[in-house]
Amino acid sequence: MSILESDTVVQGNNIVLFSANSSLQTGLLAKLIGEELQLDCSVHRELGSVPAGTNVILIDCNGQDLETLSEFVREIQNTLENVNAALLNAEYESEQESLLDWPCVSGLFYVDSEQEQLIRGLKCLLEGDFWVPRRLLHTFLDKNRKAPSNIKRPNVKLTKREKQILKLIKEGATNADISESLSVSEHTVKSHLYNVYKKIGVRNRLEASNWVRDMDDLDN
Repeated sequence: MSILESDTVVQGNNIVLFSANSSLQTGLLAKLIGEELQLDCSVHRELGSVPAGTNVILIDCNGQDLETLSEFVREIQNTLENVNAALLNAEYESEQESLLDWPCVSGLFYVDSEQEQLIRGLKCLLEGDFWVPRRLLHTFLDKNRKAPSNIKRPNVKLTKREKQILKLIKEGATNADISESLSVSEHTVKSHLYNVYKKIGVRNRLEASNWVRDMDDLDN
């Protein structure tokens, strides 16, 4: 994990504890964070109520399925600039860990994280650093590192609809999102995805997202 060299509190920052199921325990945790870091830490149940000037949003994973959490992260990514998000109460070796693929998610705290560890991690996030378990960091490096190549991307001929789908994948859309955006059934979306994957030589959505990451001509 990242380790903050200094215990100096970062001044002029705010933290939001985002929990769809706010409780007394959630309120006490927010109070603890505020006192330990000497800043404002408030509890919110709607992302639309997050105050301006917020630097870190802690997303409580407790009781939330992956689809719901993905919607929260997508909204933060698309509507809140310069905000670092972190997952709180995440389960070990669960699909929740995949949310670290989102650029706005800079940290993860497991369900059994100790108070001292949480405070240290939040200090790192407030400094603009990352707080990611070493195991996941190694996994990320193994998954994404590869030898540099001078081979140019093949000239793949994509239909207008296939380009639309790739653009939505690039933006992090789910099959349901694509279905709604293009006014087609999810079955049709899956068929298009199968054809796109075959054309560009990838096996899944993550590989497709990596393939299309640097594409800037999807509107043509």
